[in-house]
Amino acid sequence: MRILLLIKSFDFGGAENHVLDLANSLDESDNDVFVAGGKGFQVGRLNPGVSFIPKRISDFMFPFQVIGICFLISKQKIDVIHAHKRLAILIASISGRIMNIPVIATVHGRPRHDLRSILSRRFTDKIIFVSKRTLDANKEIRSISGKTIFIPNGVSSFENEIERDYYSVSYVSRIDKRHSSVISLLIREVLPDILRDFPQVTLNIIGDGKYLSHLKREAEYLNKLNKREVCKIFGYLPEVKHVIRKSGVVLGVGRAAIEALSCSVPVIPLNQKFMGRFVTEQNFYLYQLNNFVAITHDPPDPKLLAELLKSYLINPEHYQEEARNL
Repeated sequence: MRILLLIKSFDFGGAENHVLDLANSLDESDNDVFVAGGKGFQVGRLNPGVSFIPKRISDFMFPFQVIGICFLISKQKIDVIHAHKRLAILIASISGRIMNIPVIATVHGRPRHDLRSILSRRFTDKIIFVSKRTLDANKEIRSISGKTIFIPNGVSSFENEIERDYYSVSYVSRIDKRHSSVISLLIREVLPDILRDFPQVTLNIIGDGKYLSHLKREAEYLNKLNKREVCKIFGYLPEVKHVIRKSGVVLGVGRAAIEALSCSVPVIPLNQKFMGRFVTEQNFYLYQLNNFVAITHDPPDPKLLAELLKSYLINPEHYQEEARNL
């Protein structure tokens, strides 16, 4: 099968990592795979057999981009398009209808955003949701009724035999306005509280975005205050798993949480809206159904988060054993 994966930007983020893994896996299953989108960090991680086609995708150039994708479909004899995120889904939906080939969309975020256009809802042949709650809340919409499916995100799991730093906490995400607010809270309010009792703790920040320079200034201030590198800002890393595998705890949702669990690293689901508890055998499936977003919990509370991390630091072996069982 000749498959076109379409995404606006092929840089850092959960959806982008998802497309990377999907492209490589489809290639390894003897499909002819093409990825089209804005050139970014992920391009260098594609299998040699995957063709990357740079495409500038923007609202301003939208009509011309539809023409360009139709031309690409014709030239490469594409059998199916799989689109990710709002604008890519809209362009794929129209192009697929014009060229009479099926279109699949994956909703990684909010349907109100990713499926905002009625054309995206009507012209897609199948819509994948990575969150069960999001699917349940939207499956009654008439224009998508009968063509939705829930497929939770996943990665390959393996034995993690790398030596761990149990006092290392990692946060992995795109460094945008939303995530930077959570990281700032960690640096300014949570870490100082923890360091009074556990001075050896470090915080790793992995990701890239326009708020990175602001976080670097906050990290530098904390590091000077403690006379060591308490907060390590890695920025973009081509492969985040080697840092995750060495971590004692990972804070995050979606892809970051799944990557950590696949390495048997304890996880607290955390983003700017919700703060969960440590993932355990008892709550695993509830979190998995919602892409490891703690939708039943309250927003981040610095005092409670510090207490959760202290409970781990008092007895890290217990939490590590639970993660290995998971």
